[in-house]
Amino acid sequence: MVTSYNLFTSVSWIITGLISAILSSLFLAKNPKKRLNQLFSAGFIAWSLSMVLNGILFAVAYRSLTAANILRDFAVVFGVLSAFILFAAAYGIYFGAESLNWILYISSIIIAGVLSGFGAVNDWVTLDGLGGFKTTDNLIGKICTQIITAVFVVAANVLLILTYRSSKNPQAKKRVGFFVIGYSTIIIGLLMFVIDSFILISPYVFPTFALIAWVMGPILMLIGFYVKAESDSPTLAKEAALSESQLLKTKQEQKIEKPS
Repeated sequence: MVTSYNLFTSVSWIITGLISAILSSLFLAKNPKKRLNQLFSAGFIAWSLSMVLNGILFAVAYRSLTAANILRDFAVVFGVLSAFILFAAAYGIYFGAESLNWILYISSIIIAGVLSGFGAVNDWVTLDGLGGFKTTDNLIGKICTQIITAVFVVAANVLLILTYRSSKNPQAKKRVGFFVIGYSTIIIGLLMFVIDSFILISPYVFPTFALIAWVMGPILMLIGFYVKAESDSPTLAKEAALSESQLLKTKQEQKIEKPS
């Protein structure tokens, strides 16, 4: 018999993952040829897979604990990878799409691989003593899969904030503002799980807030893809129309590609 907590975890994670998967396709549909759009979409696809697998594993655990642990390992890999892909997207927004070279990609994959390995080894599915299952939430696993990945998402948000402050284009500024809020919401979701490990109250509270934040973050960022700034003059209107194909400028007046 599935416990109420395992049922809640399984259903909520799968639903959240499916919603995120739908949003991922919308990121790519906006302009599938742009690398930044591709990165945002890939990041949230990996994010979605991680959540769906985390939901499925609690249902599978009642039949095969080995299968559940295999799913957990893949969930960890996709979760860590998504953080680094989203970091790469923010990096590309600030430094320019031309900065997204093979060195950045390989470095990100290596670091993500190491963190995923340590996370998978130190975090597995086990009996919870109440007739159900839980993940061990080992401190080393938490550091590798949650805390360090959260640092990269925070760093990505810092880059977006710097881009927002330096942008002179009204439409681009408004879009990046939504990205900043979206990334911040995702960070809040990550912190909810960290807090959940140290504050012992209802097992439903912090995970529920985290999943809500993880749905709202991509939604806010998606709004940024479609938002249009109001123009007060013909000149501004012309600039806004051209901004779809123009590049953002950093404080050093460096041109960079923005997602659209």
